[in-house]
Amino acid sequence: MLDAGSSIEGGRLAMVEPVENPGMPSAVFAGRDETACGALMAMRELGLSAPENVSIIGIDDHQMSWFLGLTIIAQPLAGQGAFAANLLIERLHRSGLATPPASPPSNHLLDTKLVERTSTRRR
Repeated sequence: MLDAGSSIEGGRLAMVEPVENPGMPSAVFAGRDETACGALMAMRELGLSAPENVSIIGIDDHQMSWFLGLTIIAQPLAGQGAFAANLLIERLHRSGLATPPASPPSNHLLDTKLVERTSTRRR
């Protein structure tokens, strides 16, 4: 696992290392679409392509993902923010102005969707 940060440039720089070393991975799973876009850029700069040499997938559904053919895990970012805000508001209403009582963490699963495009292939 490489830390590419969350930028296009970080993804580009992080992709150079595995490509230049033996044992290049068959797939790259980037934590953000911007990072995956940077990985795609590095592949092109090095004369390689996705998915022929390495499959690349990102998370979010950035506007450029469709244009670049990037396979993504789409998640509703605005919906996630609204959901989190509603949870906070509910907690504030329950506790009033007093310090909120400690409560155990809770898990919430929100919908995601795999959108297959041209940056990945099945081996």
